[in-house]
Amino acid sequence: MSGEIDLRAIKDLLVIIKDISELMIDLAYTSLLYFNKEIAEEVFFLEERMDKLNYKLKLITLRAARSEEPEKLMAILEIADAVERVADASLKIAENVFRKEIHPVFVDAMKEADEIIIKETVNKNSKMIGKTVKELKIKTNTGMHIFLVKRGNEYIYRLDNLRFKENDIIFAEGPEDGKKEIEELVGKESVSDL
Repeated sequence: MSGEIDLRAIKDLLVIIKDISELMIDLAYTSLLYFNKEIAEEVFFLEERMDKLNYKLKLITLRAARSEEPEKLMAILEIADAVERVADASLKIAENVFRKEIHPVFVDAMKEADEIIIKETVNKNSKMIGKTVKELKIKTNTGMHIFLVKRGNEYIYRLDNLRFKENDIIFAEGPEDGKKEIEELVGKESVSDL
């Protein structure tokens, strides 16, 4: 039974680690493109979290080796090492934001990308409060895909049943023309509203 529990825990951790590593890459490039230190700091935070998850994954994998063939578990340890390198590389990309400036060639290259990533806070007057992504039909109505919500210090990746709350920080990616619609949904005041 313990081996079965360990294998389930390994699977769950692999899913979380995969999601975080993909997120880190997106955030690292976005922080650099927009020279945004706040987004770069999110990468630093996620890298620390990734270190802890990676350690836990390795520990559980070694524990599972008591009841499983160790050779079959080697791939998991190799994946853990590879994902750690991805996290470290994302961190190195984000670290560039703290330099004096980014070379214009990089900025020009990133501006030619098909999608942008934005970060917005759900305000008290937002139409999103108490509703899910599905109920709001965000992808259909804006073209943007919300892929992460930060609530307090918690990062939420599985958004299927998440109901938005005031002060949730959302990260969305998609075409630039969807940015204004997302800003309206979160209840962001425009300059003309002030």
